[in-house]
Amino acid sequence: MWFKNLYLYKLQQDFEWTAEDLHEKLALRPFAPCVQEQRESVGWVSPLGRDSQVMAHAANGYILVSLAHQERMLPSSVIREALEVRLAEIEACDGRKVSGREKKDLKEAIEFELLPKAFTRTRQIDAWLDPQGRWLILNTASATQAERLTHYLRASIDSLPLKAPETEMTPVCLMTQWLRDGVLPAPFELGEECELRSQGDDQSVAVFKKHELRSDEVQSNLDNGKWVSKLMLVWDKKISFMLTDNLLIKRLKFLDVMGEQLDEHDPQSYAEKKDIEFTLMTGEVTRLLQDLLHCLNPQQTEDVDRENNPASPPIANEYFVEEKEMAESENESANPENEDEK
Repeated sequence: MWFKNLYLYKLQQDFEWTAEDLHEKLALRPFAPCVQEQRESVGWVSPLGRDSQVMAHAANGYILVSLAHQERMLPSSVIREALEVRLAEIEACDGRKVSGREKKDLKEAIEFELLPKAFTRTRQIDAWLDPQGRWLILNTASATQAERLTHYLRASIDSLPLKAPETEMTPVCLMTQWLRDGVLPAPFELGEECELRSQGDDQSVAVFKKHELRSDEVQSNLDNGKWVSKLMLVWDKKISFMLTDNLLIKRLKFLDVMGEQLDEHDPQSYAEKKDIEFTLMTGEVTRLLQDLLHCLNPQQTEDVDRENNPASPPIANEYFVEEKEMAESENESANPENEDEK
């Protein structure tokens, strides 16, 4: 049940479905394996395992769902080889070239013949809904898989307005600041892996693994104009993860302290173990995302702090200010008449 990736969406309106209502909707579109002539199949399964009929599991204010996708593994190279054999036989027997139309029909016939013999591969995509925080979080790093689940969920409940999270600072800017300064706000710590990319035409890449990220070698790449596109981080000594430039969280790993918490609950069944893992995971990941979004939205955080403590002076974030100044400078360069007006 521990998610390995976090593909993030923000709900654009209140999610008013209860787990019971959602279960009834998803149960109308259950997963069924591919029949012999079927290329792929998709449908909802119970997130609590094969012995459960529950399609939407609720715990601690969150709702867990699972989509299964099965496809027959029939490589195009296999079809192409079989087609070449058929074409050679026709040319040898009839002494003629096969037309394009006939070749297309032959290809479809071969695929129809081979499809029932092809092996199937089934993947399960888990996701949870956080109605209070307006999150939809998927356990995948694939945009294709994410689109498949959101499309099917939208079709199942008729409407699901979503968009990617918006932030004041880009993840690239924040990660570069943290790696350059070596000072991260608690409870974040640097890991031992990063990817640096240049912003020029050459698009050179430097990857460091199991490396001291504050080393001169890493800092030299930053001084030469590279920006951080991926950065390994540790949150609260409980979760390690790779943050990417498009705010995708990959290689999520729950550290030993989380396993110790699970052992303390002593689950007696598979479904109970899943429920406990889901409760522990959602609670900690929600706090992680809150901390991360606070760092990516410094102005909003300052505004909230100022409302809570009006005497506190505003604190400028040099990289947020730098991004703003760079944008203003570009606008002035593009409009030189502004200088004359001054």
